[in-house]
Amino acid sequence: MKKYTYDAFISYSHNEKDAFAAEQLHKTLEHYHIPKRIQQSSGKKKIERVFRDREEMPISFNLASNIQEALDQSEFLILMCSPNSIKSEWVQREVETFLKSHSKEQVLTVLLEGEPEKVFPEVLCYEERKVESEDGTEQTVKVKIEPMAADIRGKDKSEIKKKIEQESLRILAKMLGCTYDTLRQRHREYALHRMMAVLGGVAGVAVVFTIYAFHQSAKINERYQESRRNQARYLSQISTDLLDGGDRENALLTALAVVPEDSDSDEPVAEEQMYALNEALHSYEHEEHLNYKPLYKYEMSGNTYSSQSQSSGMLSEDGQTYFCVDQLGNAYVLNVEDGSCIWKIAPGEWETKETNGFRKILPVKDEKAVLITKKGIFYIDWKKQQLIREMKNDAEEDFLSERDRDGACCTVSGTNLAIANGHYLWVYDLESGECQLQSQYDQEKYSSDQANAIAFDEKAENVFLALGKELEYAEPSASESKESVLKIRISTGEKSRVATEKAKKICAVSENQMAVLHMECINEDEVIDHGGMSAVQAKYWITLYDTEEGKKQWSSVPYTVSGYTIPETLLLRDMEINGELKKVLVVSVKDRIQLIDAENGTVIREGIFREDIVNVVQADKRRLLVGLSDGSVMIGTVEDMSANMEVGSVSGKILDFTFSPEHQQVIWTMKSGKRLVFGEKQTDQQMKSVNLEKENDVDSVKYTTWTDQKGKEQNYRIIEYNGLQTDLKEGVRVYRTGTSDLIFQYECKTAGGMISEVKFSDIDGNPGLSFKVIEKYESNELGKRYESKYVTADLNSGKICSEQTEDEVENQFDSVSAVEVGNKGLAVMYGNEDFTAANKEISFMTGSLTEKGIQFSKKAKSHQVTEEGRGVNWVSITADDRYVLFHIDNKDDTYCLKVWNVEKEKWESYDGQTELLVLDARDKRNSMSIGAEKNLLATYTQDGMIHVFDLEKGTEAQTLKCGNYKKIQMGFCANNQYLVTYDDSEMITLWDISEGKILMKEEYDSKTSIESLYTNGSGWYFGVGFYGYTLGDEGFYTSELMLYSIDKEGKFYKYAYIPAGYADYTGKEICVASGEGWYSPFYSFSELRKRAEKEMAGKSLSDADKNRYFISE
Repeated sequence: MKKYTYDAFISYSHNEKDAFAAEQLHKTLEHYHIPKRIQQSSGKKKIERVFRDREEMPISFNLASNIQEALDQSEFLILMCSPNSIKSEWVQREVETFLKSHSKEQVLTVLLEGEPEKVFPEVLCYEERKVESEDGTEQTVKVKIEPMAADIRGKDKSEIKKKIEQESLRILAKMLGCTYDTLRQRHREYALHRMMAVLGGVAGVAVVFTIYAFHQSAKINERYQESRRNQARYLSQISTDLLDGGDRENALLTALAVVPEDSDSDEPVAEEQMYALNEALHSYEHEEHLNYKPLYKYEMSGNTYSSQSQSSGMLSEDGQTYFCVDQLGNAYVLNVEDGSCIWKIAPGEWETKETNGFRKILPVKDEKAVLITKKGIFYIDWKKQQLIREMKNDAEEDFLSERDRDGACCTVSGTNLAIANGHYLWVYDLESGECQLQSQYDQEKYSSDQANAIAFDEKAENVFLALGKELEYAEPSASESKESVLKIRISTGEKSRVATEKAKKICAVSENQMAVLHMECINEDEVIDHGGMSAVQAKYWITLYDTEEGKKQWSSVPYTVSGYTIPETLLLRDMEINGELKKVLVVSVKDRIQLIDAENGTVIREGIFREDIVNVVQADKRRLLVGLSDGSVMIGTVEDMSANMEVGSVSGKILDFTFSPEHQQVIWTMKSGKRLVFGEKQTDQQMKSVNLEKENDVDSVKYTTWTDQKGKEQNYRIIEYNGLQTDLKEGVRVYRTGTSDLIFQYECKTAGGMISEVKFSDIDGNPGLSFKVIEKYESNELGKRYESKYVTADLNSGKICSEQTEDEVENQFDSVSAVEVGNKGLAVMYGNEDFTAANKEISFMTGSLTEKGIQFSKKAKSHQVTEEGRGVNWVSITADDRYVLFHIDNKDDTYCLKVWNVEKEKWESYDGQTELLVLDARDKRNSMSIGAEKNLLATYTQDGMIHVFDLEKGTEAQTLKCGNYKKIQMGFCANNQYLVTYDDSEMITLWDISEGKILMKEEYDSKTSIESLYTNGSGWYFGVGFYGYTLGDEGFYTSELMLYSIDKEGKFYKYAYIPAGYADYTGKEICVASGEGWYSPFYSFSELRKRAEKEMAGKSLSDADKNRYFISE
């Protein structure tokens, strides 16, 4: 073993911040006392010498000789990574020089500033691995990795210094050849023993110093726990990345790599673990629409194929088995259900047989398959894992052309195999091994060097070949080729030309009909730029041919695309169009898809997607799954092919995508690397049914909390539903949170009836519900087309208290009216003499919600809200019914709020003003929020400020400077301690109201689009997402929610992503408004941990993964 002069060399950029950190780390390392047990195992008594050059060197071609010598004589290189260091020519030279004589494992990275992917040298971000190539020789390939680093990032020098004290043990562990946990534990023991030894001889002050010793021990333990939290946070992100990439097993294992010592603890080591586990366990997944999640992965020995002309893998006819090959020539038979390998067939599997790598594997009926190499064809029984026979051709020709990079141009019909290489066509009977046809077709009449596609007709009596050049190889001379579609009769070898234009895809439509996807290069001499690569333009169209007479029956309208390589798909499928089953051609070229009526060429539907389409598969008679190159799976219906509704995704670019209807599984072939990912629709089996009829569509789910006179809280779930898709009746149901016990239900009498203004309220000391019902008729006995009424219900009895017609309620007020009801039974009616006239003044009066309904005293006074020319957009009532807020439209593009004190019957004023100028807030969710526990009002004004008013004191409690936005939403949370905002810069911000400062600010980067922010004022959670209608695979679906939790330090964390979800922050319940409705509690960490451990069944991370993530036993 080489003896080094220096224990380490610190490489850093010579600016103030980097130099400070390097100096502090230098001192920490050289002053560190190595615990005795570590001294024994490492052979080092201390870190003796660390080289740190103190002067910035002049720029020259070579490093100074003393630096080169120091690098060569240093056992480790400690690299301070920052935006400055990555730009420093000297730092990069020092890394390069060190790696000439040392391994990458001897480079210890320290993250000082920035993100790893932007500040780590490129040479450290990959590792070289040896793989066996097709001919048996070894090749070196580069595999991307993410170096592990000690994280000392801090906002100032003090914080950086503190982080160095904490993270230096990570660096020292590597230098001393032990694990981080081992060194950390020994360090704690040493520190405590040292203090106790010092204090042992001072009996007079023993108590004082004993207390001090325990205090120091507590500090050491605090640092230890903080280190565990940091590691848990890091591993939670790794878990999410692994899950997105299809490695669910390791996602669960990394999420559980750092856990509380108490196995029953409901609190995680780090809050980030909750989201990682909820995602990996598919918590709260219970929506009816399709949503395919990565579940299993399979790593092949070689990289996946890059294929544009053919799918890189194929499913068996029953959809249970997947067949594919890798670039090393290995063939695989995989179980679709769990992604496991049934049989891996390596080149040279059978002695004395063909040893060239396999380039294609195709399923054949009765658990058979056929493999193809350059020289041979192998017919196998994959169930028995036996070779049935090998077939070779008699011509001095390979089965594969030079341009068959991705495999042979071949197809199977029954037990017949057809294969072409650009010059010859072979047809084999696989059962007998007989070559039924060997035909050369590259004479001058049919000359071409590329077979683009091949197909049998319906009876397998003829083979059709699409001849021509690939777009990416097209040259100006390409037009001289005799590009065409050939028909070759198998029994005689007779050839005839069906088409004379270049063909890219072909498929049989009927016994004597063939559909062809044609392509023609446009201005082949003119090369255009396409994403930094040379590309050409091409024109595409579909033609249906009569194969007996060689005549066109119809052609579609051509369209033009450009690209270097252009993925194409052509399928014939039976699909239901307007209730009638039709033969439909499914055509995709680049990012465009068309459904074409095979009978007459009419375009039924078309759509354009955001990325290139790698494949299209049929989900059922009305739906198609479209796989995009970015890993997304989109759904298209015969009604709408441009909805761009995503129903699944995997992280990373993909080469291919397919779907097994039998198992409802998707399979992604990743573009970079060796991975296949299997995904399926997941369901959270822990959720319980609400027992709502599936035919009803849930409009919304509301939660409310009622406190009785003894202070006991009761939580309720209120579900509004309609039957618009099935002509069922609209209704409202109320349940106790945490149960499916129905305590109240009301349904409209007519299918066209509507329910609105549903509000929970106290009714004479009991929990109650009020809502408005509009029944629609074609014409009732009085000639009316509709009837409106207000309904009041007692939730204790589950019975209706009163039903009042709209006239009975509104006739109590002199003006045409609208009604708002408060939580405590306050009723506010407002309007004008002509509610449709904007130039009339608006007034209001207050009343009560009682068992008799909405009641207004005859002595109730009417109060003016606005003068003529101004309107009221909406009214809100505070949680205790003491204040009423009116949002007023001034009709000059300005808006204001007025606050009415119910008890004092007067308008409140703030700084002498009764009208608060605010941003456009015609949507209640925009620009303002009312506190639930305290009567606080937060409102955003056009000066870029959030003003928080204390309605009780009549003062402005706080001003928050947040910037200028067109739209900003806000909500109180954490018992009104905090205000959370979301603005049009897509930033989520948590404010401390009393301190008037930002506690945390984070850019929203999740999958859910945000239309609204959801809080309830008191809870330690908030949600972002939308509640509304979005086109799905079965028509429409509603609601997506990203739920966040808030800790006591004022930090927020993702808790769970909930499709079609609603949350009760007080009762801690999640409800998924899909199908019959599903509910469950907020899962605790101990619940998630037990479920994950049960699924893993004792499995653990590999030693390599533990080392990669700095995990020790």
